[in-house]
Parts: sequence; structure tokens; C-alpha cells
Amino acid sequence: MKKILDTMCEIAQKLRGDSERKELSLDEANLQRVEPELQELRQKLGMNTMQVLILMALVHHSYRNRTDGDDIACFLGMDYMKFLTYDEELETLRKKGYIRKNKEEYYSIPPEVLRDLRENRAVAPKPLTGLSTAQILGRMKSILVLLRDGNMTSDEAFEEIKAVLKSNPETGISRACERYIGGLPSDESVVFFLLIYYYWYRNDDMLGWHDFEDYFEDDELEDDLKVAYATESLELQERGIIEYVGDGGMMTKDYFHIKDAVKEELFAEVGGLRKNGTEKTVSSSQKVEAASIGKKELFYNESEGMQVVELKELLSQKNFENIRSRMKKNGLRSAFTCLLYGGPGTGKTETVYQIARESGRDLFIVDVSQIKNCYVGESEKNIKAVFNKYRACVKAGDTVPVLLFNEADAIFGIRQQGAERAVDKMENSIQNIILQEMEDLDGILIATTNLTENLDKAFERRFLYKIHFNNPSSEVKQKIWKAMLPDLSDEDAALLSDRFELSGGQIENVARKKTIQSILSGIEPSLEDLARYCRDETLSSNTEARKIGF
Repeated sequence: MKKILDTMCEIAQKLRGDSERKELSLDEANLQRVEPELQELRQKLGMNTMQVLILMALVHHSYRNRTDGDDIACFLGMDYMKFLTYDEELETLRKKGYIRKNKEEYYSIPPEVLRDLRENRAVAPKPLTGLSTAQILGRMKSILVLLRDGNMTSDEAFEEIKAVLKSNPETGISRACERYIGGLPSDESVVFFLLIYYYWYRNDDMLGWHDFEDYFEDDELEDDLKVAYATESLELQERGIIEYVGDGGMMTKDYFHIKDAVKEELFAEVGGLRKNGTEKTVSSSQKVEAASIGKKELFYNESEGMQVVELKELLSQKNFENIRSRMKKNGLRSAFTCLLYGGPGTGKTETVYQIARESGRDLFIVDVSQIKNCYVGESEKNIKAVFNKYRACVKAGDTVPVLLFNEADAIFGIRQQGAERAVDKMENSIQNIILQEMEDLDGILIATTNLTENLDKAFERRFLYKIHFNNPSSEVKQKIWKAMLPDLSDEDAALLSDRFELSGGQIENVARKKTIQSILSGIEPSLEDLARYCRDETLSSNTEARKIGF
């Protein structure tokens, strides 16, 4: 099959007839001569005849910066008035993404379209569904850049962004937009989208009307927006979506931005608010989507195993909302808080991951190291930002996510009485904020810790459930050994389990070392090698429970 551009060249040559002519001759006889080629392009590109011919004209002029309607009409051998009757064909080509038309009535072909034609393929429409919040933001940026460059009207930009949001209703940004700007006039919606774009991609959270001059082709419309803003009658103002912002410490009507509470919901799935307009506060927490968590089989001693099963049942989609509503109805706090404590490597963190995966709940993991800041007051702001972000996500989503404080010893420690040092005062302040937030929580908070003796009693009281993770019994260790090393015999698994007091995490490390060594040497490590890896896993002299000869 011929290539698209080769077929276009052949059509142009046949329609010119006389090689000296530059324009095409579209009389009926000529069109009949090229009908086979036209039919091939119609089928391949999904166009009618006139759309194919207009596209050919623009490909012919693609070396130029500006191509107007008269240029296209001349190439097609028709007068300009006749060309104006093909406005529907031009609009169809624009909507399909083959051509652009700016506010000055100039036409062009996007570089990516020329690339597709060179590579002999039709332009594939960008998918509308299955987009994440990050991808929606990227699509919004592309549309608004076209609007800025005059290749799209504000109404067209609004319709395209609205279609993207509507096609991905499960995303946080779509839910937030529906909540805040549903039914908002298109011109105000475009202002809202521009505020999002400037904030996220240009780190600018203090905007004036001069920033929008390139985005509205209708000066009268822009003036109407300014007047409405000055009289505080914009719906964006009446709905409490935007607010005035200070310049040099002074509040002024000259600048405005989206309120932080709204931004928290808009950007919850991509990291949340930025700090001081540039630095992200979300470095204090990381989101892990439930769907991204891989399945992992865990083994428990009988005691913690029963409690974990109860925990999973409580947090299941089936039971959680019912329990939550009953608690509220009875005037009880509906927050769910749980502490998983025990030695390192006993499966506390992985248990939380698997509970989140099975219950379909996203995880918000607090990075304790990022909470604490050397500047006075910043640590307190960081911890407040974590809870504010979590609250926004609870409100915005259908499924309550899990807020995880992993290895929480450093932040849930015993408060200092009569603290004098600045660092001690900061620690106490952070802990007091967390204690209050736990009181007011309307969601799920799980904390893991290795050192329960360092846990403040006030925190201990606020955890509704507490599960102690002991080191695995010999029987459980055998299951872990077999799960990690399926080729290990039952006898060897039992021998290693009896001889070495290792946690599940340590057994996994041994399995990894064995795999690495087999790759490096090409030889499977022996049982003696496994025993050596086990001894290397700890600095303690009590690693071996008892000596058993191999």
C-alpha cells in the first residue's frame, strides 16, 4: 500500500494536469481520475473528499508560518467565496486534531500531525478515559497553551477540558471540579482552570487580570469579568473558591488565587499544596494507590493472625461505612485508629499495605523525617498540612484512605515535662497537634512502631486497636522459609527455623542473598551457605536458638 504523502503527491500531480500549473483543477472529470487514490485516503484518514483536499493544501503550505483561507482556496483552484462554504469541513479537521486555526484566521498543521503522516498513519485521537489527575493536569496545560497562542477559543478550551474531566469522574481533580465549579459559567471556569495552570506549572499563586490578557479573544468579555470581580459578584467569589492575596504583606484586590482548602482537594492525588508557591509540602507524605500494591502472602502467629483478620473485616468496604455510621448515630467518635507494634521485620508495615490493597483504600504514608524542620513553626505547619491534605482526600473520595505513620517512634514519643530547649518545645507542640487531630479525625489512622516503651500514654489511649507482632514461631518460620525459597525441602526449612531466631524480614533478606549469589556464581548456595547468611543477619550472639549440626 502506498504511503499517505506519496498518494497525496500523486493526486496533486494528476489534478494539476499541466505540470506548469500550481493550483489543482477540481472539475468532475479530474476528480474521477483520482477517485481510487482519494478513496484510499478517505478510508485511511476517516475523511470525506473535501477534507482530504484541504489537508493536502495545508501539507503543501506547511513550510510557511502562516496560511490563510485564500492560500488554501488558490491551491484548490477555487475562489475565496467558494472556500468559505467549506467551514464545516475545516471545523471537522480541527476537532480531529489535523489542523489548527488561530484567532487571526490563520491555519496550520501541528508538527506531530506531519510526523504521523510521514510515518504513514492517521492521527489517533487522544484518549479521554483512563487518565490520572497528573495526566488531566497535563492535558489541561496543553489546551490552555493552545488557547494562549490563539489556536483555540476560550469556549473551545472550556468544552475540551470539561470533556476530559467528565470522562474521568473517579479522579480527585474531577470530583473537586464538579464540587466547586459545577454549573459555573464557561468564562469563569476558564479563569479557574488558568489559576490551576499557573499554580501547578508556573509556581505562581498570586495572579492579576493582566495575567489573563492572552487567553480571552473577546476584550468585552474580559472587561465584564473584571467589573464583576471588582464588585465581588463573580460566582468564583460568591462560592468562596477564590480570595484576595497579599502583595508585600498587604492584602490587595489586585491579586487573587484559589483558596488553599480547594487546592488541597484539587491536587491531593499529585502531592497536594505547594509551600510558598514553589516548594511542595507533600514531601511530608506520599500517596500509594491501592491498585498499585502487589499481593504478598503473610504468615502470622495465632494471636496476631486473629487480630489482623478482625482488622481486615472491620476495614472492608462491606463493613466499614456501616460501622462508621452506627458510631456517629450513637454519638461516638467514628475515627478508626490502630497501633501495630513489635520488633523490626515482623510484618507490621506490610500488613498495612495488604489491608489497604484488600480493602481498596489508598495509603497516605507520613514521612516523619520530613515533618521536622529546623525553622521555628515550620514543623508544626508540616504536620498540620499532612492532616489538612488527608481531610481533603477523605471529603473528595468515595473510599476513605488510610493515613499511615510508619516507624512512628520519633514523633509519638513521650512528651517532655517543663521543656526549656527549643527542640523539646517543638516536639511537644507537634505531639499536641497530633493528639488533637486524632481526637477530631474522621477517617483511618494506623501507626507502626518498634519501641512501645517510648510511646506517650496519651497516644496509647487514643489507639482503639493495638496489635502486638511477635517474632514468628518455629511453625510460622517454616511457612515463611518455604514461601521465600520454594525449592527448600521441608526438613531443611524446619532445621533453619529451629536453629535461627529470625524475623520474617530477616528470612526475606537471606532469600535475597541466596538469589543474588546464585546469579553471580551460577551455583546454588548450599544449606551451609544459608546458615552463614542467617548468622550474618544479626549482630546478636543469640541468633541461634540452639545448635543443631547439619
